[in-house]
Amino acid sequence: MGQVNTEDCAGELAGAFVFQSRPNHSLTRPQERLVFWSLAALCFAMATGFALMGYWLPLPFAGLEIGLLAWAFKVLRSREGDYETLKIEGDVVVLEWHCGNQGERRELNRQWARVVCNCRTPGRNCRLSLCSHGHATEVGKYLNDEARLQLAATLRSRLQE
Repeated sequence: MGQVNTEDCAGELAGAFVFQSRPNHSLTRPQERLVFWSLAALCFAMATGFALMGYWLPLPFAGLEIGLLAWAFKVLRSREGDYETLKIEGDVVVLEWHCGNQGERRELNRQWARVVCNCRTPGRNCRLSLCSHGHATEVGKYLNDEARLQLAATLRSRLQE
C-alpha cells in the first residue's frame, strides 16, 4: 500500500530518553467502512450492469474482488496495535515492540550497546540495529530512511553520555 508513515514521539521523562514509533493508520473505522462499502457498491453496480447486458461472468469476480478487499482491511486492522518503544534510563536500554501477534521486550546494558546503521546506498535503504553481546535488534522499522539516520545519530550521542 505504499510507504509506511510514522507517528513518532521522542522525549525525556524524568531523565529517561524515550522514543516510540508506530505505523500511521490514516483511516478511522468509520472512514474504512465508507471506503469499503463505496468500492463494493461501485464494483457490484458495474458487474450488475454487465450482467443485465448478458455478460454474467463479471459477477463472481466482483464478489471475489470484494472478498479480497475485506480480507485486506482485516489484515490492516490486525496491525493497529503495532508499536516500537526504546527507552534509555540510567545504565539500561529497554527495547519493546509489538508486531501482529508477536511482542517482545529486551533489556541491554547501556555500556555494551552499540548502534549499527547499514545503508545499501548512501542514505537509502537503511537498517538500524542496537547490538549487544552478539545479538542485534532492529529498531526504527516504522521510520523512513531520513528519520532512521536521525535516530541513529541521537542514539549514538545518548549512549555515549
